[in-house]
Amino acid sequence: MRFLLLLFSVSALAQGPGVPVYEEEGRGAKGQAALLAQAEKLREAKELLPMTTITAQMNRTTCALTLPPPDSKPLPARDLWQRARLAHLRVGFYYLCMKCEKWHLNLAGGYAITADGAVATCAHVITPPDKMREGYLIAATEEDQVLPVAEILAVNTGKDSAILRVKATSLTALPLASDTVPGDSIWCFSDPYGKRGYYTEGIVSRFVKRPFLRKREQAALPAGEEVPIPVWLETTLDWAPGSSGSALLDAHGNCVGHVSEIQAMLEDPPLRARNKESPAAAKPLGTYIVFHQGIAAAEVRSLVQPN
Repeated sequence: MRFLLLLFSVSALAQGPGVPVYEEEGRGAKGQAALLAQAEKLREAKELLPMTTITAQMNRTTCALTLPPPDSKPLPARDLWQRARLAHLRVGFYYLCMKCEKWHLNLAGGYAITADGAVATCAHVITPPDKMREGYLIAATEEDQVLPVAEILAVNTGKDSAILRVKATSLTALPLASDTVPGDSIWCFSDPYGKRGYYTEGIVSRFVKRPFLRKREQAALPAGEEVPIPVWLETTLDWAPGSSGSALLDAHGNCVGHVSEIQAMLEDPPLRARNKESPAAAKPLGTYIVFHQGIAAAEVRSLVQPN
């Protein structure tokens, strides 16, 4: 009995002042009930942007903003985590699917780049979910406050970058910076697979240029339009679906990129398995390495014209 009481006392004091303790309820509606209730009130009050307006504004390619300058002073570890947490937002759709009458949430990551509501994320994060019947873009803070998306400011699908404006006036904005090299430490605060507030450290592995768009998407571009070739920042950080659009921070608290893709390199199956002539075809393959690929912050900056 004394051991149990002692264990409870230690666990109750494990976190420092102001550190949130998340309820581990998974990705279902139960864990998102508070957000769903707020989104419903905003929808009923007609404060959410109609999908027709979102679709029309997706053609915007640049916007005018005054961005904060990069910081040059290294932050203590706790301050860096706090800045990453406060700048992080969940961005995505509040929507009705075609299978039921319940409203759903499909949220990934984003990060404030101005205090007055400009938020950057991936272009693929603001792509409507498959089989969406009706839906609205929303954002949510780390304090579980739902913010309506008021406007799409700029999008470049080929660079997997987008900037939105949410209805907020006092966000914690991350400066955009490009002064980083392989070997530099970086950090990411995100919600992989709905696991709230997952904070991870890694290093920059390399920079590489390659298209984000698949061949069929490139073929759909207007005749004569060049295929964007963004700069990718590969890292040893951990992230997963749900992390997309979350910021990658340097030691000074600047954003040097955002989460975009994961590329797992699987071992080659035996020849007979590849030809489906053997039960071995159903055998799970091993993973050689997983590449975690972010879009460099310079690509987001390219969407911004000086105000």
